[in-house]
Amino acid sequence: MRTPLFLALLLLASSVSADSFTKQMRGCASIESDQERLACYDALSQSLDERAEQIFGHEQKRIVEEAPEKITAQITEVQEGAYDKAIITLDNGQIWRQNDSGRVSWKSGDKIVVERGLFGSFFMKPAEGGRKIRVKRER
Repeated sequence: MRTPLFLALLLLASSVSADSFTKQMRGCASIESDQERLACYDALSQSLDERAEQIFGHEQKRIVEEAPEKITAQITEVQEGAYDKAIITLDNGQIWRQNDSGRVSWKSGDKIVVERGLFGSFFMKPAEGGRKIRVKRER
């Protein structure tokens, strides 16, 4: 595999937008080498997954892409906010604020799942199962 071509394809795929997606797919399809074509598709797919996770919880700011139904992440920090409500920072950079009055005993390193509820709401629960809390994305 030619390294400069592969790096160029990665850079191209990291700037995926809805307008350029079709062009990039055609670009990948035109590559003759099976290995380079697959690398192009893999890079394009990865950049789309990363973008979908970035917009998760910001539905009012959604551009074109569809956000996933849930994400799994690891807690990096839990802070106590106003009224004893948790402020939870995840390893993907997202910050979520607890909206209900339940108590949580989560700590840094715990794996959690954030999933969609009805009417634009979100819930967070331990990845291995357990009680869920209502949350709102801050950042």
